[in-house]
Amino acid sequence: MGPGEGPEPSPSPTPVSAGPLFEEAVAALEEAAAIQIQGQFSDPDDTSDVVSTSVTVTNTGAALGTFQARSGSEADYFEADGKLFLKADSDYWLTHDVFNPDGDAYPDHWVRVTQEQFGLDPGGVLAPPKLAESLRAQAPSDNAEAVEEKLDGVVVYRVDLAGGTAWITSEAPHTLVRMQIEELAPADGEGVASRIDASFAEVDTATVEQLYDDLVAYAEEELGSARDARLEVAWAEEELGGDCQTGGACTMIGKVKEISGATEGSILVRMDGSFTNDELGEKTCNTTGSLKAGGTLELSCSIDYALAPSPDPVTYQIEFKAKLSTRALSGDAREELVAALKEQREATLSGDAGEDADEGEEA
Repeated sequence: MGPGEGPEPSPSPTPVSAGPLFEEAVAALEEAAAIQIQGQFSDPDDTSDVVSTSVTVTNTGAALGTFQARSGSEADYFEADGKLFLKADSDYWLTHDVFNPDGDAYPDHWVRVTQEQFGLDPGGVLAPPKLAESLRAQAPSDNAEAVEEKLDGVVVYRVDLAGGTAWITSEAPHTLVRMQIEELAPADGEGVASRIDASFAEVDTATVEQLYDDLVAYAEEELGSARDARLEVAWAEEELGGDCQTGGACTMIGKVKEISGATEGSILVRMDGSFTNDELGEKTCNTTGSLKAGGTLELSCSIDYALAPSPDPVTYQIEFKAKLSTRALSGDAREELVAALKEQREATLSGDAGEDADEGEEA
């Protein structure tokens, strides 16, 4: 697999020492404010499902990209502060084992997923300092030689790595132009590993500024209704609890459970309730709570018809209904995400971003 034209052997290859060449290119990558790659990724052990992508990733791990869904349509994704969101059509979600009650709303919203579900952790693996660290772990042997080749008609050096191949500009300053890595994972081995075949492109300051502007706008304007597919939720009981008191004060109680089989993590669940009577009309309420993996949670919300006292009391039949859905972030978590993105933006543009960008806490 691979984007563009494949490498062609140069008529007169000129071997050079691979180690210093590779280190110079990786050092340049490590210092980059951002990189843009275009190519493909897949599960290292199953390459039957190859995903084409184009993504820009900053040195703080902020990422914004597109990918080709199985249906052929283009979908969007971004990662911010360690949190990964997708926006894809219904065909994409139908091919994934996600059975939450609000699954039919996924095509209309950003949906939070795990990096394992997506098959790639852009911020955790492709952020320039993290990618440099991972590539160094696959550095060529001490006596390895780089060989001249033509890549898309341009002369480059090919360097064979411990677990793949890198192509580097033949002219100084030497930079990476393409990589084929059999299993690209965080250098510490913790996290999602992906098979990667991608080409590098230069990223200018305007692109970095626009990336952060877009991510802040998403967080402020669109993530309030974002859904969450990381865990699976369902009603724990078929019937809702609750009752109404004299005067029209009514409470609804619903019990929910997490059924994915996961042993860690949590998910925000929301109950939207409605109370209906033909004469009194409809009143609604909602409530949100945090549900742990494998756990149960009781949700309740109330309304009040505020009926005036009467010498001839009337009994009303009130119908209870509730809809269960997920939310990706709480209001506080969204505010924290916006603040983190603004700090990261300044760090990236000023050149002060550290190698170990903090990842967001579970919301």
